[in-house]
Amino acid sequence: MVLLVLALGLYVAFTGFMSSREALRAQPSLPANTRVSDATRPPTNPPPTPTPTIPVLPTPMPGITVTLTAAVSTAVVEPPSPTEPPAPAPTEPPPVQPTDTATPIAQPPTPAPAPSYQFRLAGPPSAAPSYPNCCYIFGTVRDAAGNGLEGVQVQAFNEWNNLPPALTKGGGEAGQYNIPIGNDAVTWYVVVVDAAGNHISTQAPVPFDPNTANGFRVDWQRTY
Repeated sequence: MVLLVLALGLYVAFTGFMSSREALRAQPSLPANTRVSDATRPPTNPPPTPTPTIPVLPTPMPGITVTLTAAVSTAVVEPPSPTEPPAPAPTEPPPVQPTDTATPIAQPPTPAPAPSYQFRLAGPPSAAPSYPNCCYIFGTVRDAAGNGLEGVQVQAFNEWNNLPPALTKGGGEAGQYNIPIGNDAVTWYVVVVDAAGNHISTQAPVPFDPNTANGFRVDWQRTY
């Protein structure tokens, strides 16, 4: 019985040994050259860190200025990446200020100077109901001192008729004149003229009406 148990144990041990040997044979083996290269490859060392070196300068002599310059590290410093400038903030346009525009004051038109005449009216023209004869424009022409002037021409005209000038009288009737006109009710214009027929006085309107008066008086006076 004991022998049987021992024989069984030896059999089991031998069977297990053979199974493990077959399993080892079944695994792939690495090539010899690979193992050798891996064994002979030198270890990879990290690159040495550059260290700044400071040169040792001799002791300066009197009168000689020595400038020490720090050694610059050989390490490469990458420049900072450029950054885009910030976009300018939108600004609102300044408000438009109202401008005070002074309105120019309208200036009155400059009156044209009145032409200077040698004679002017000595008084307003007036109807003469007591004049004895019909129908006349009459009056006197005097100088600045009030003296009658002889030989001055006085003319009457309207829109239909232009009468010849009448001369002032001399002597005791110096400066007097009379101009016969028709018996029509019409407005006449009386003026003093020179020898060429130019007006040397203003025009005096005479609204003549024979039913109101036989004559109309117009007196003149020289301005100098």
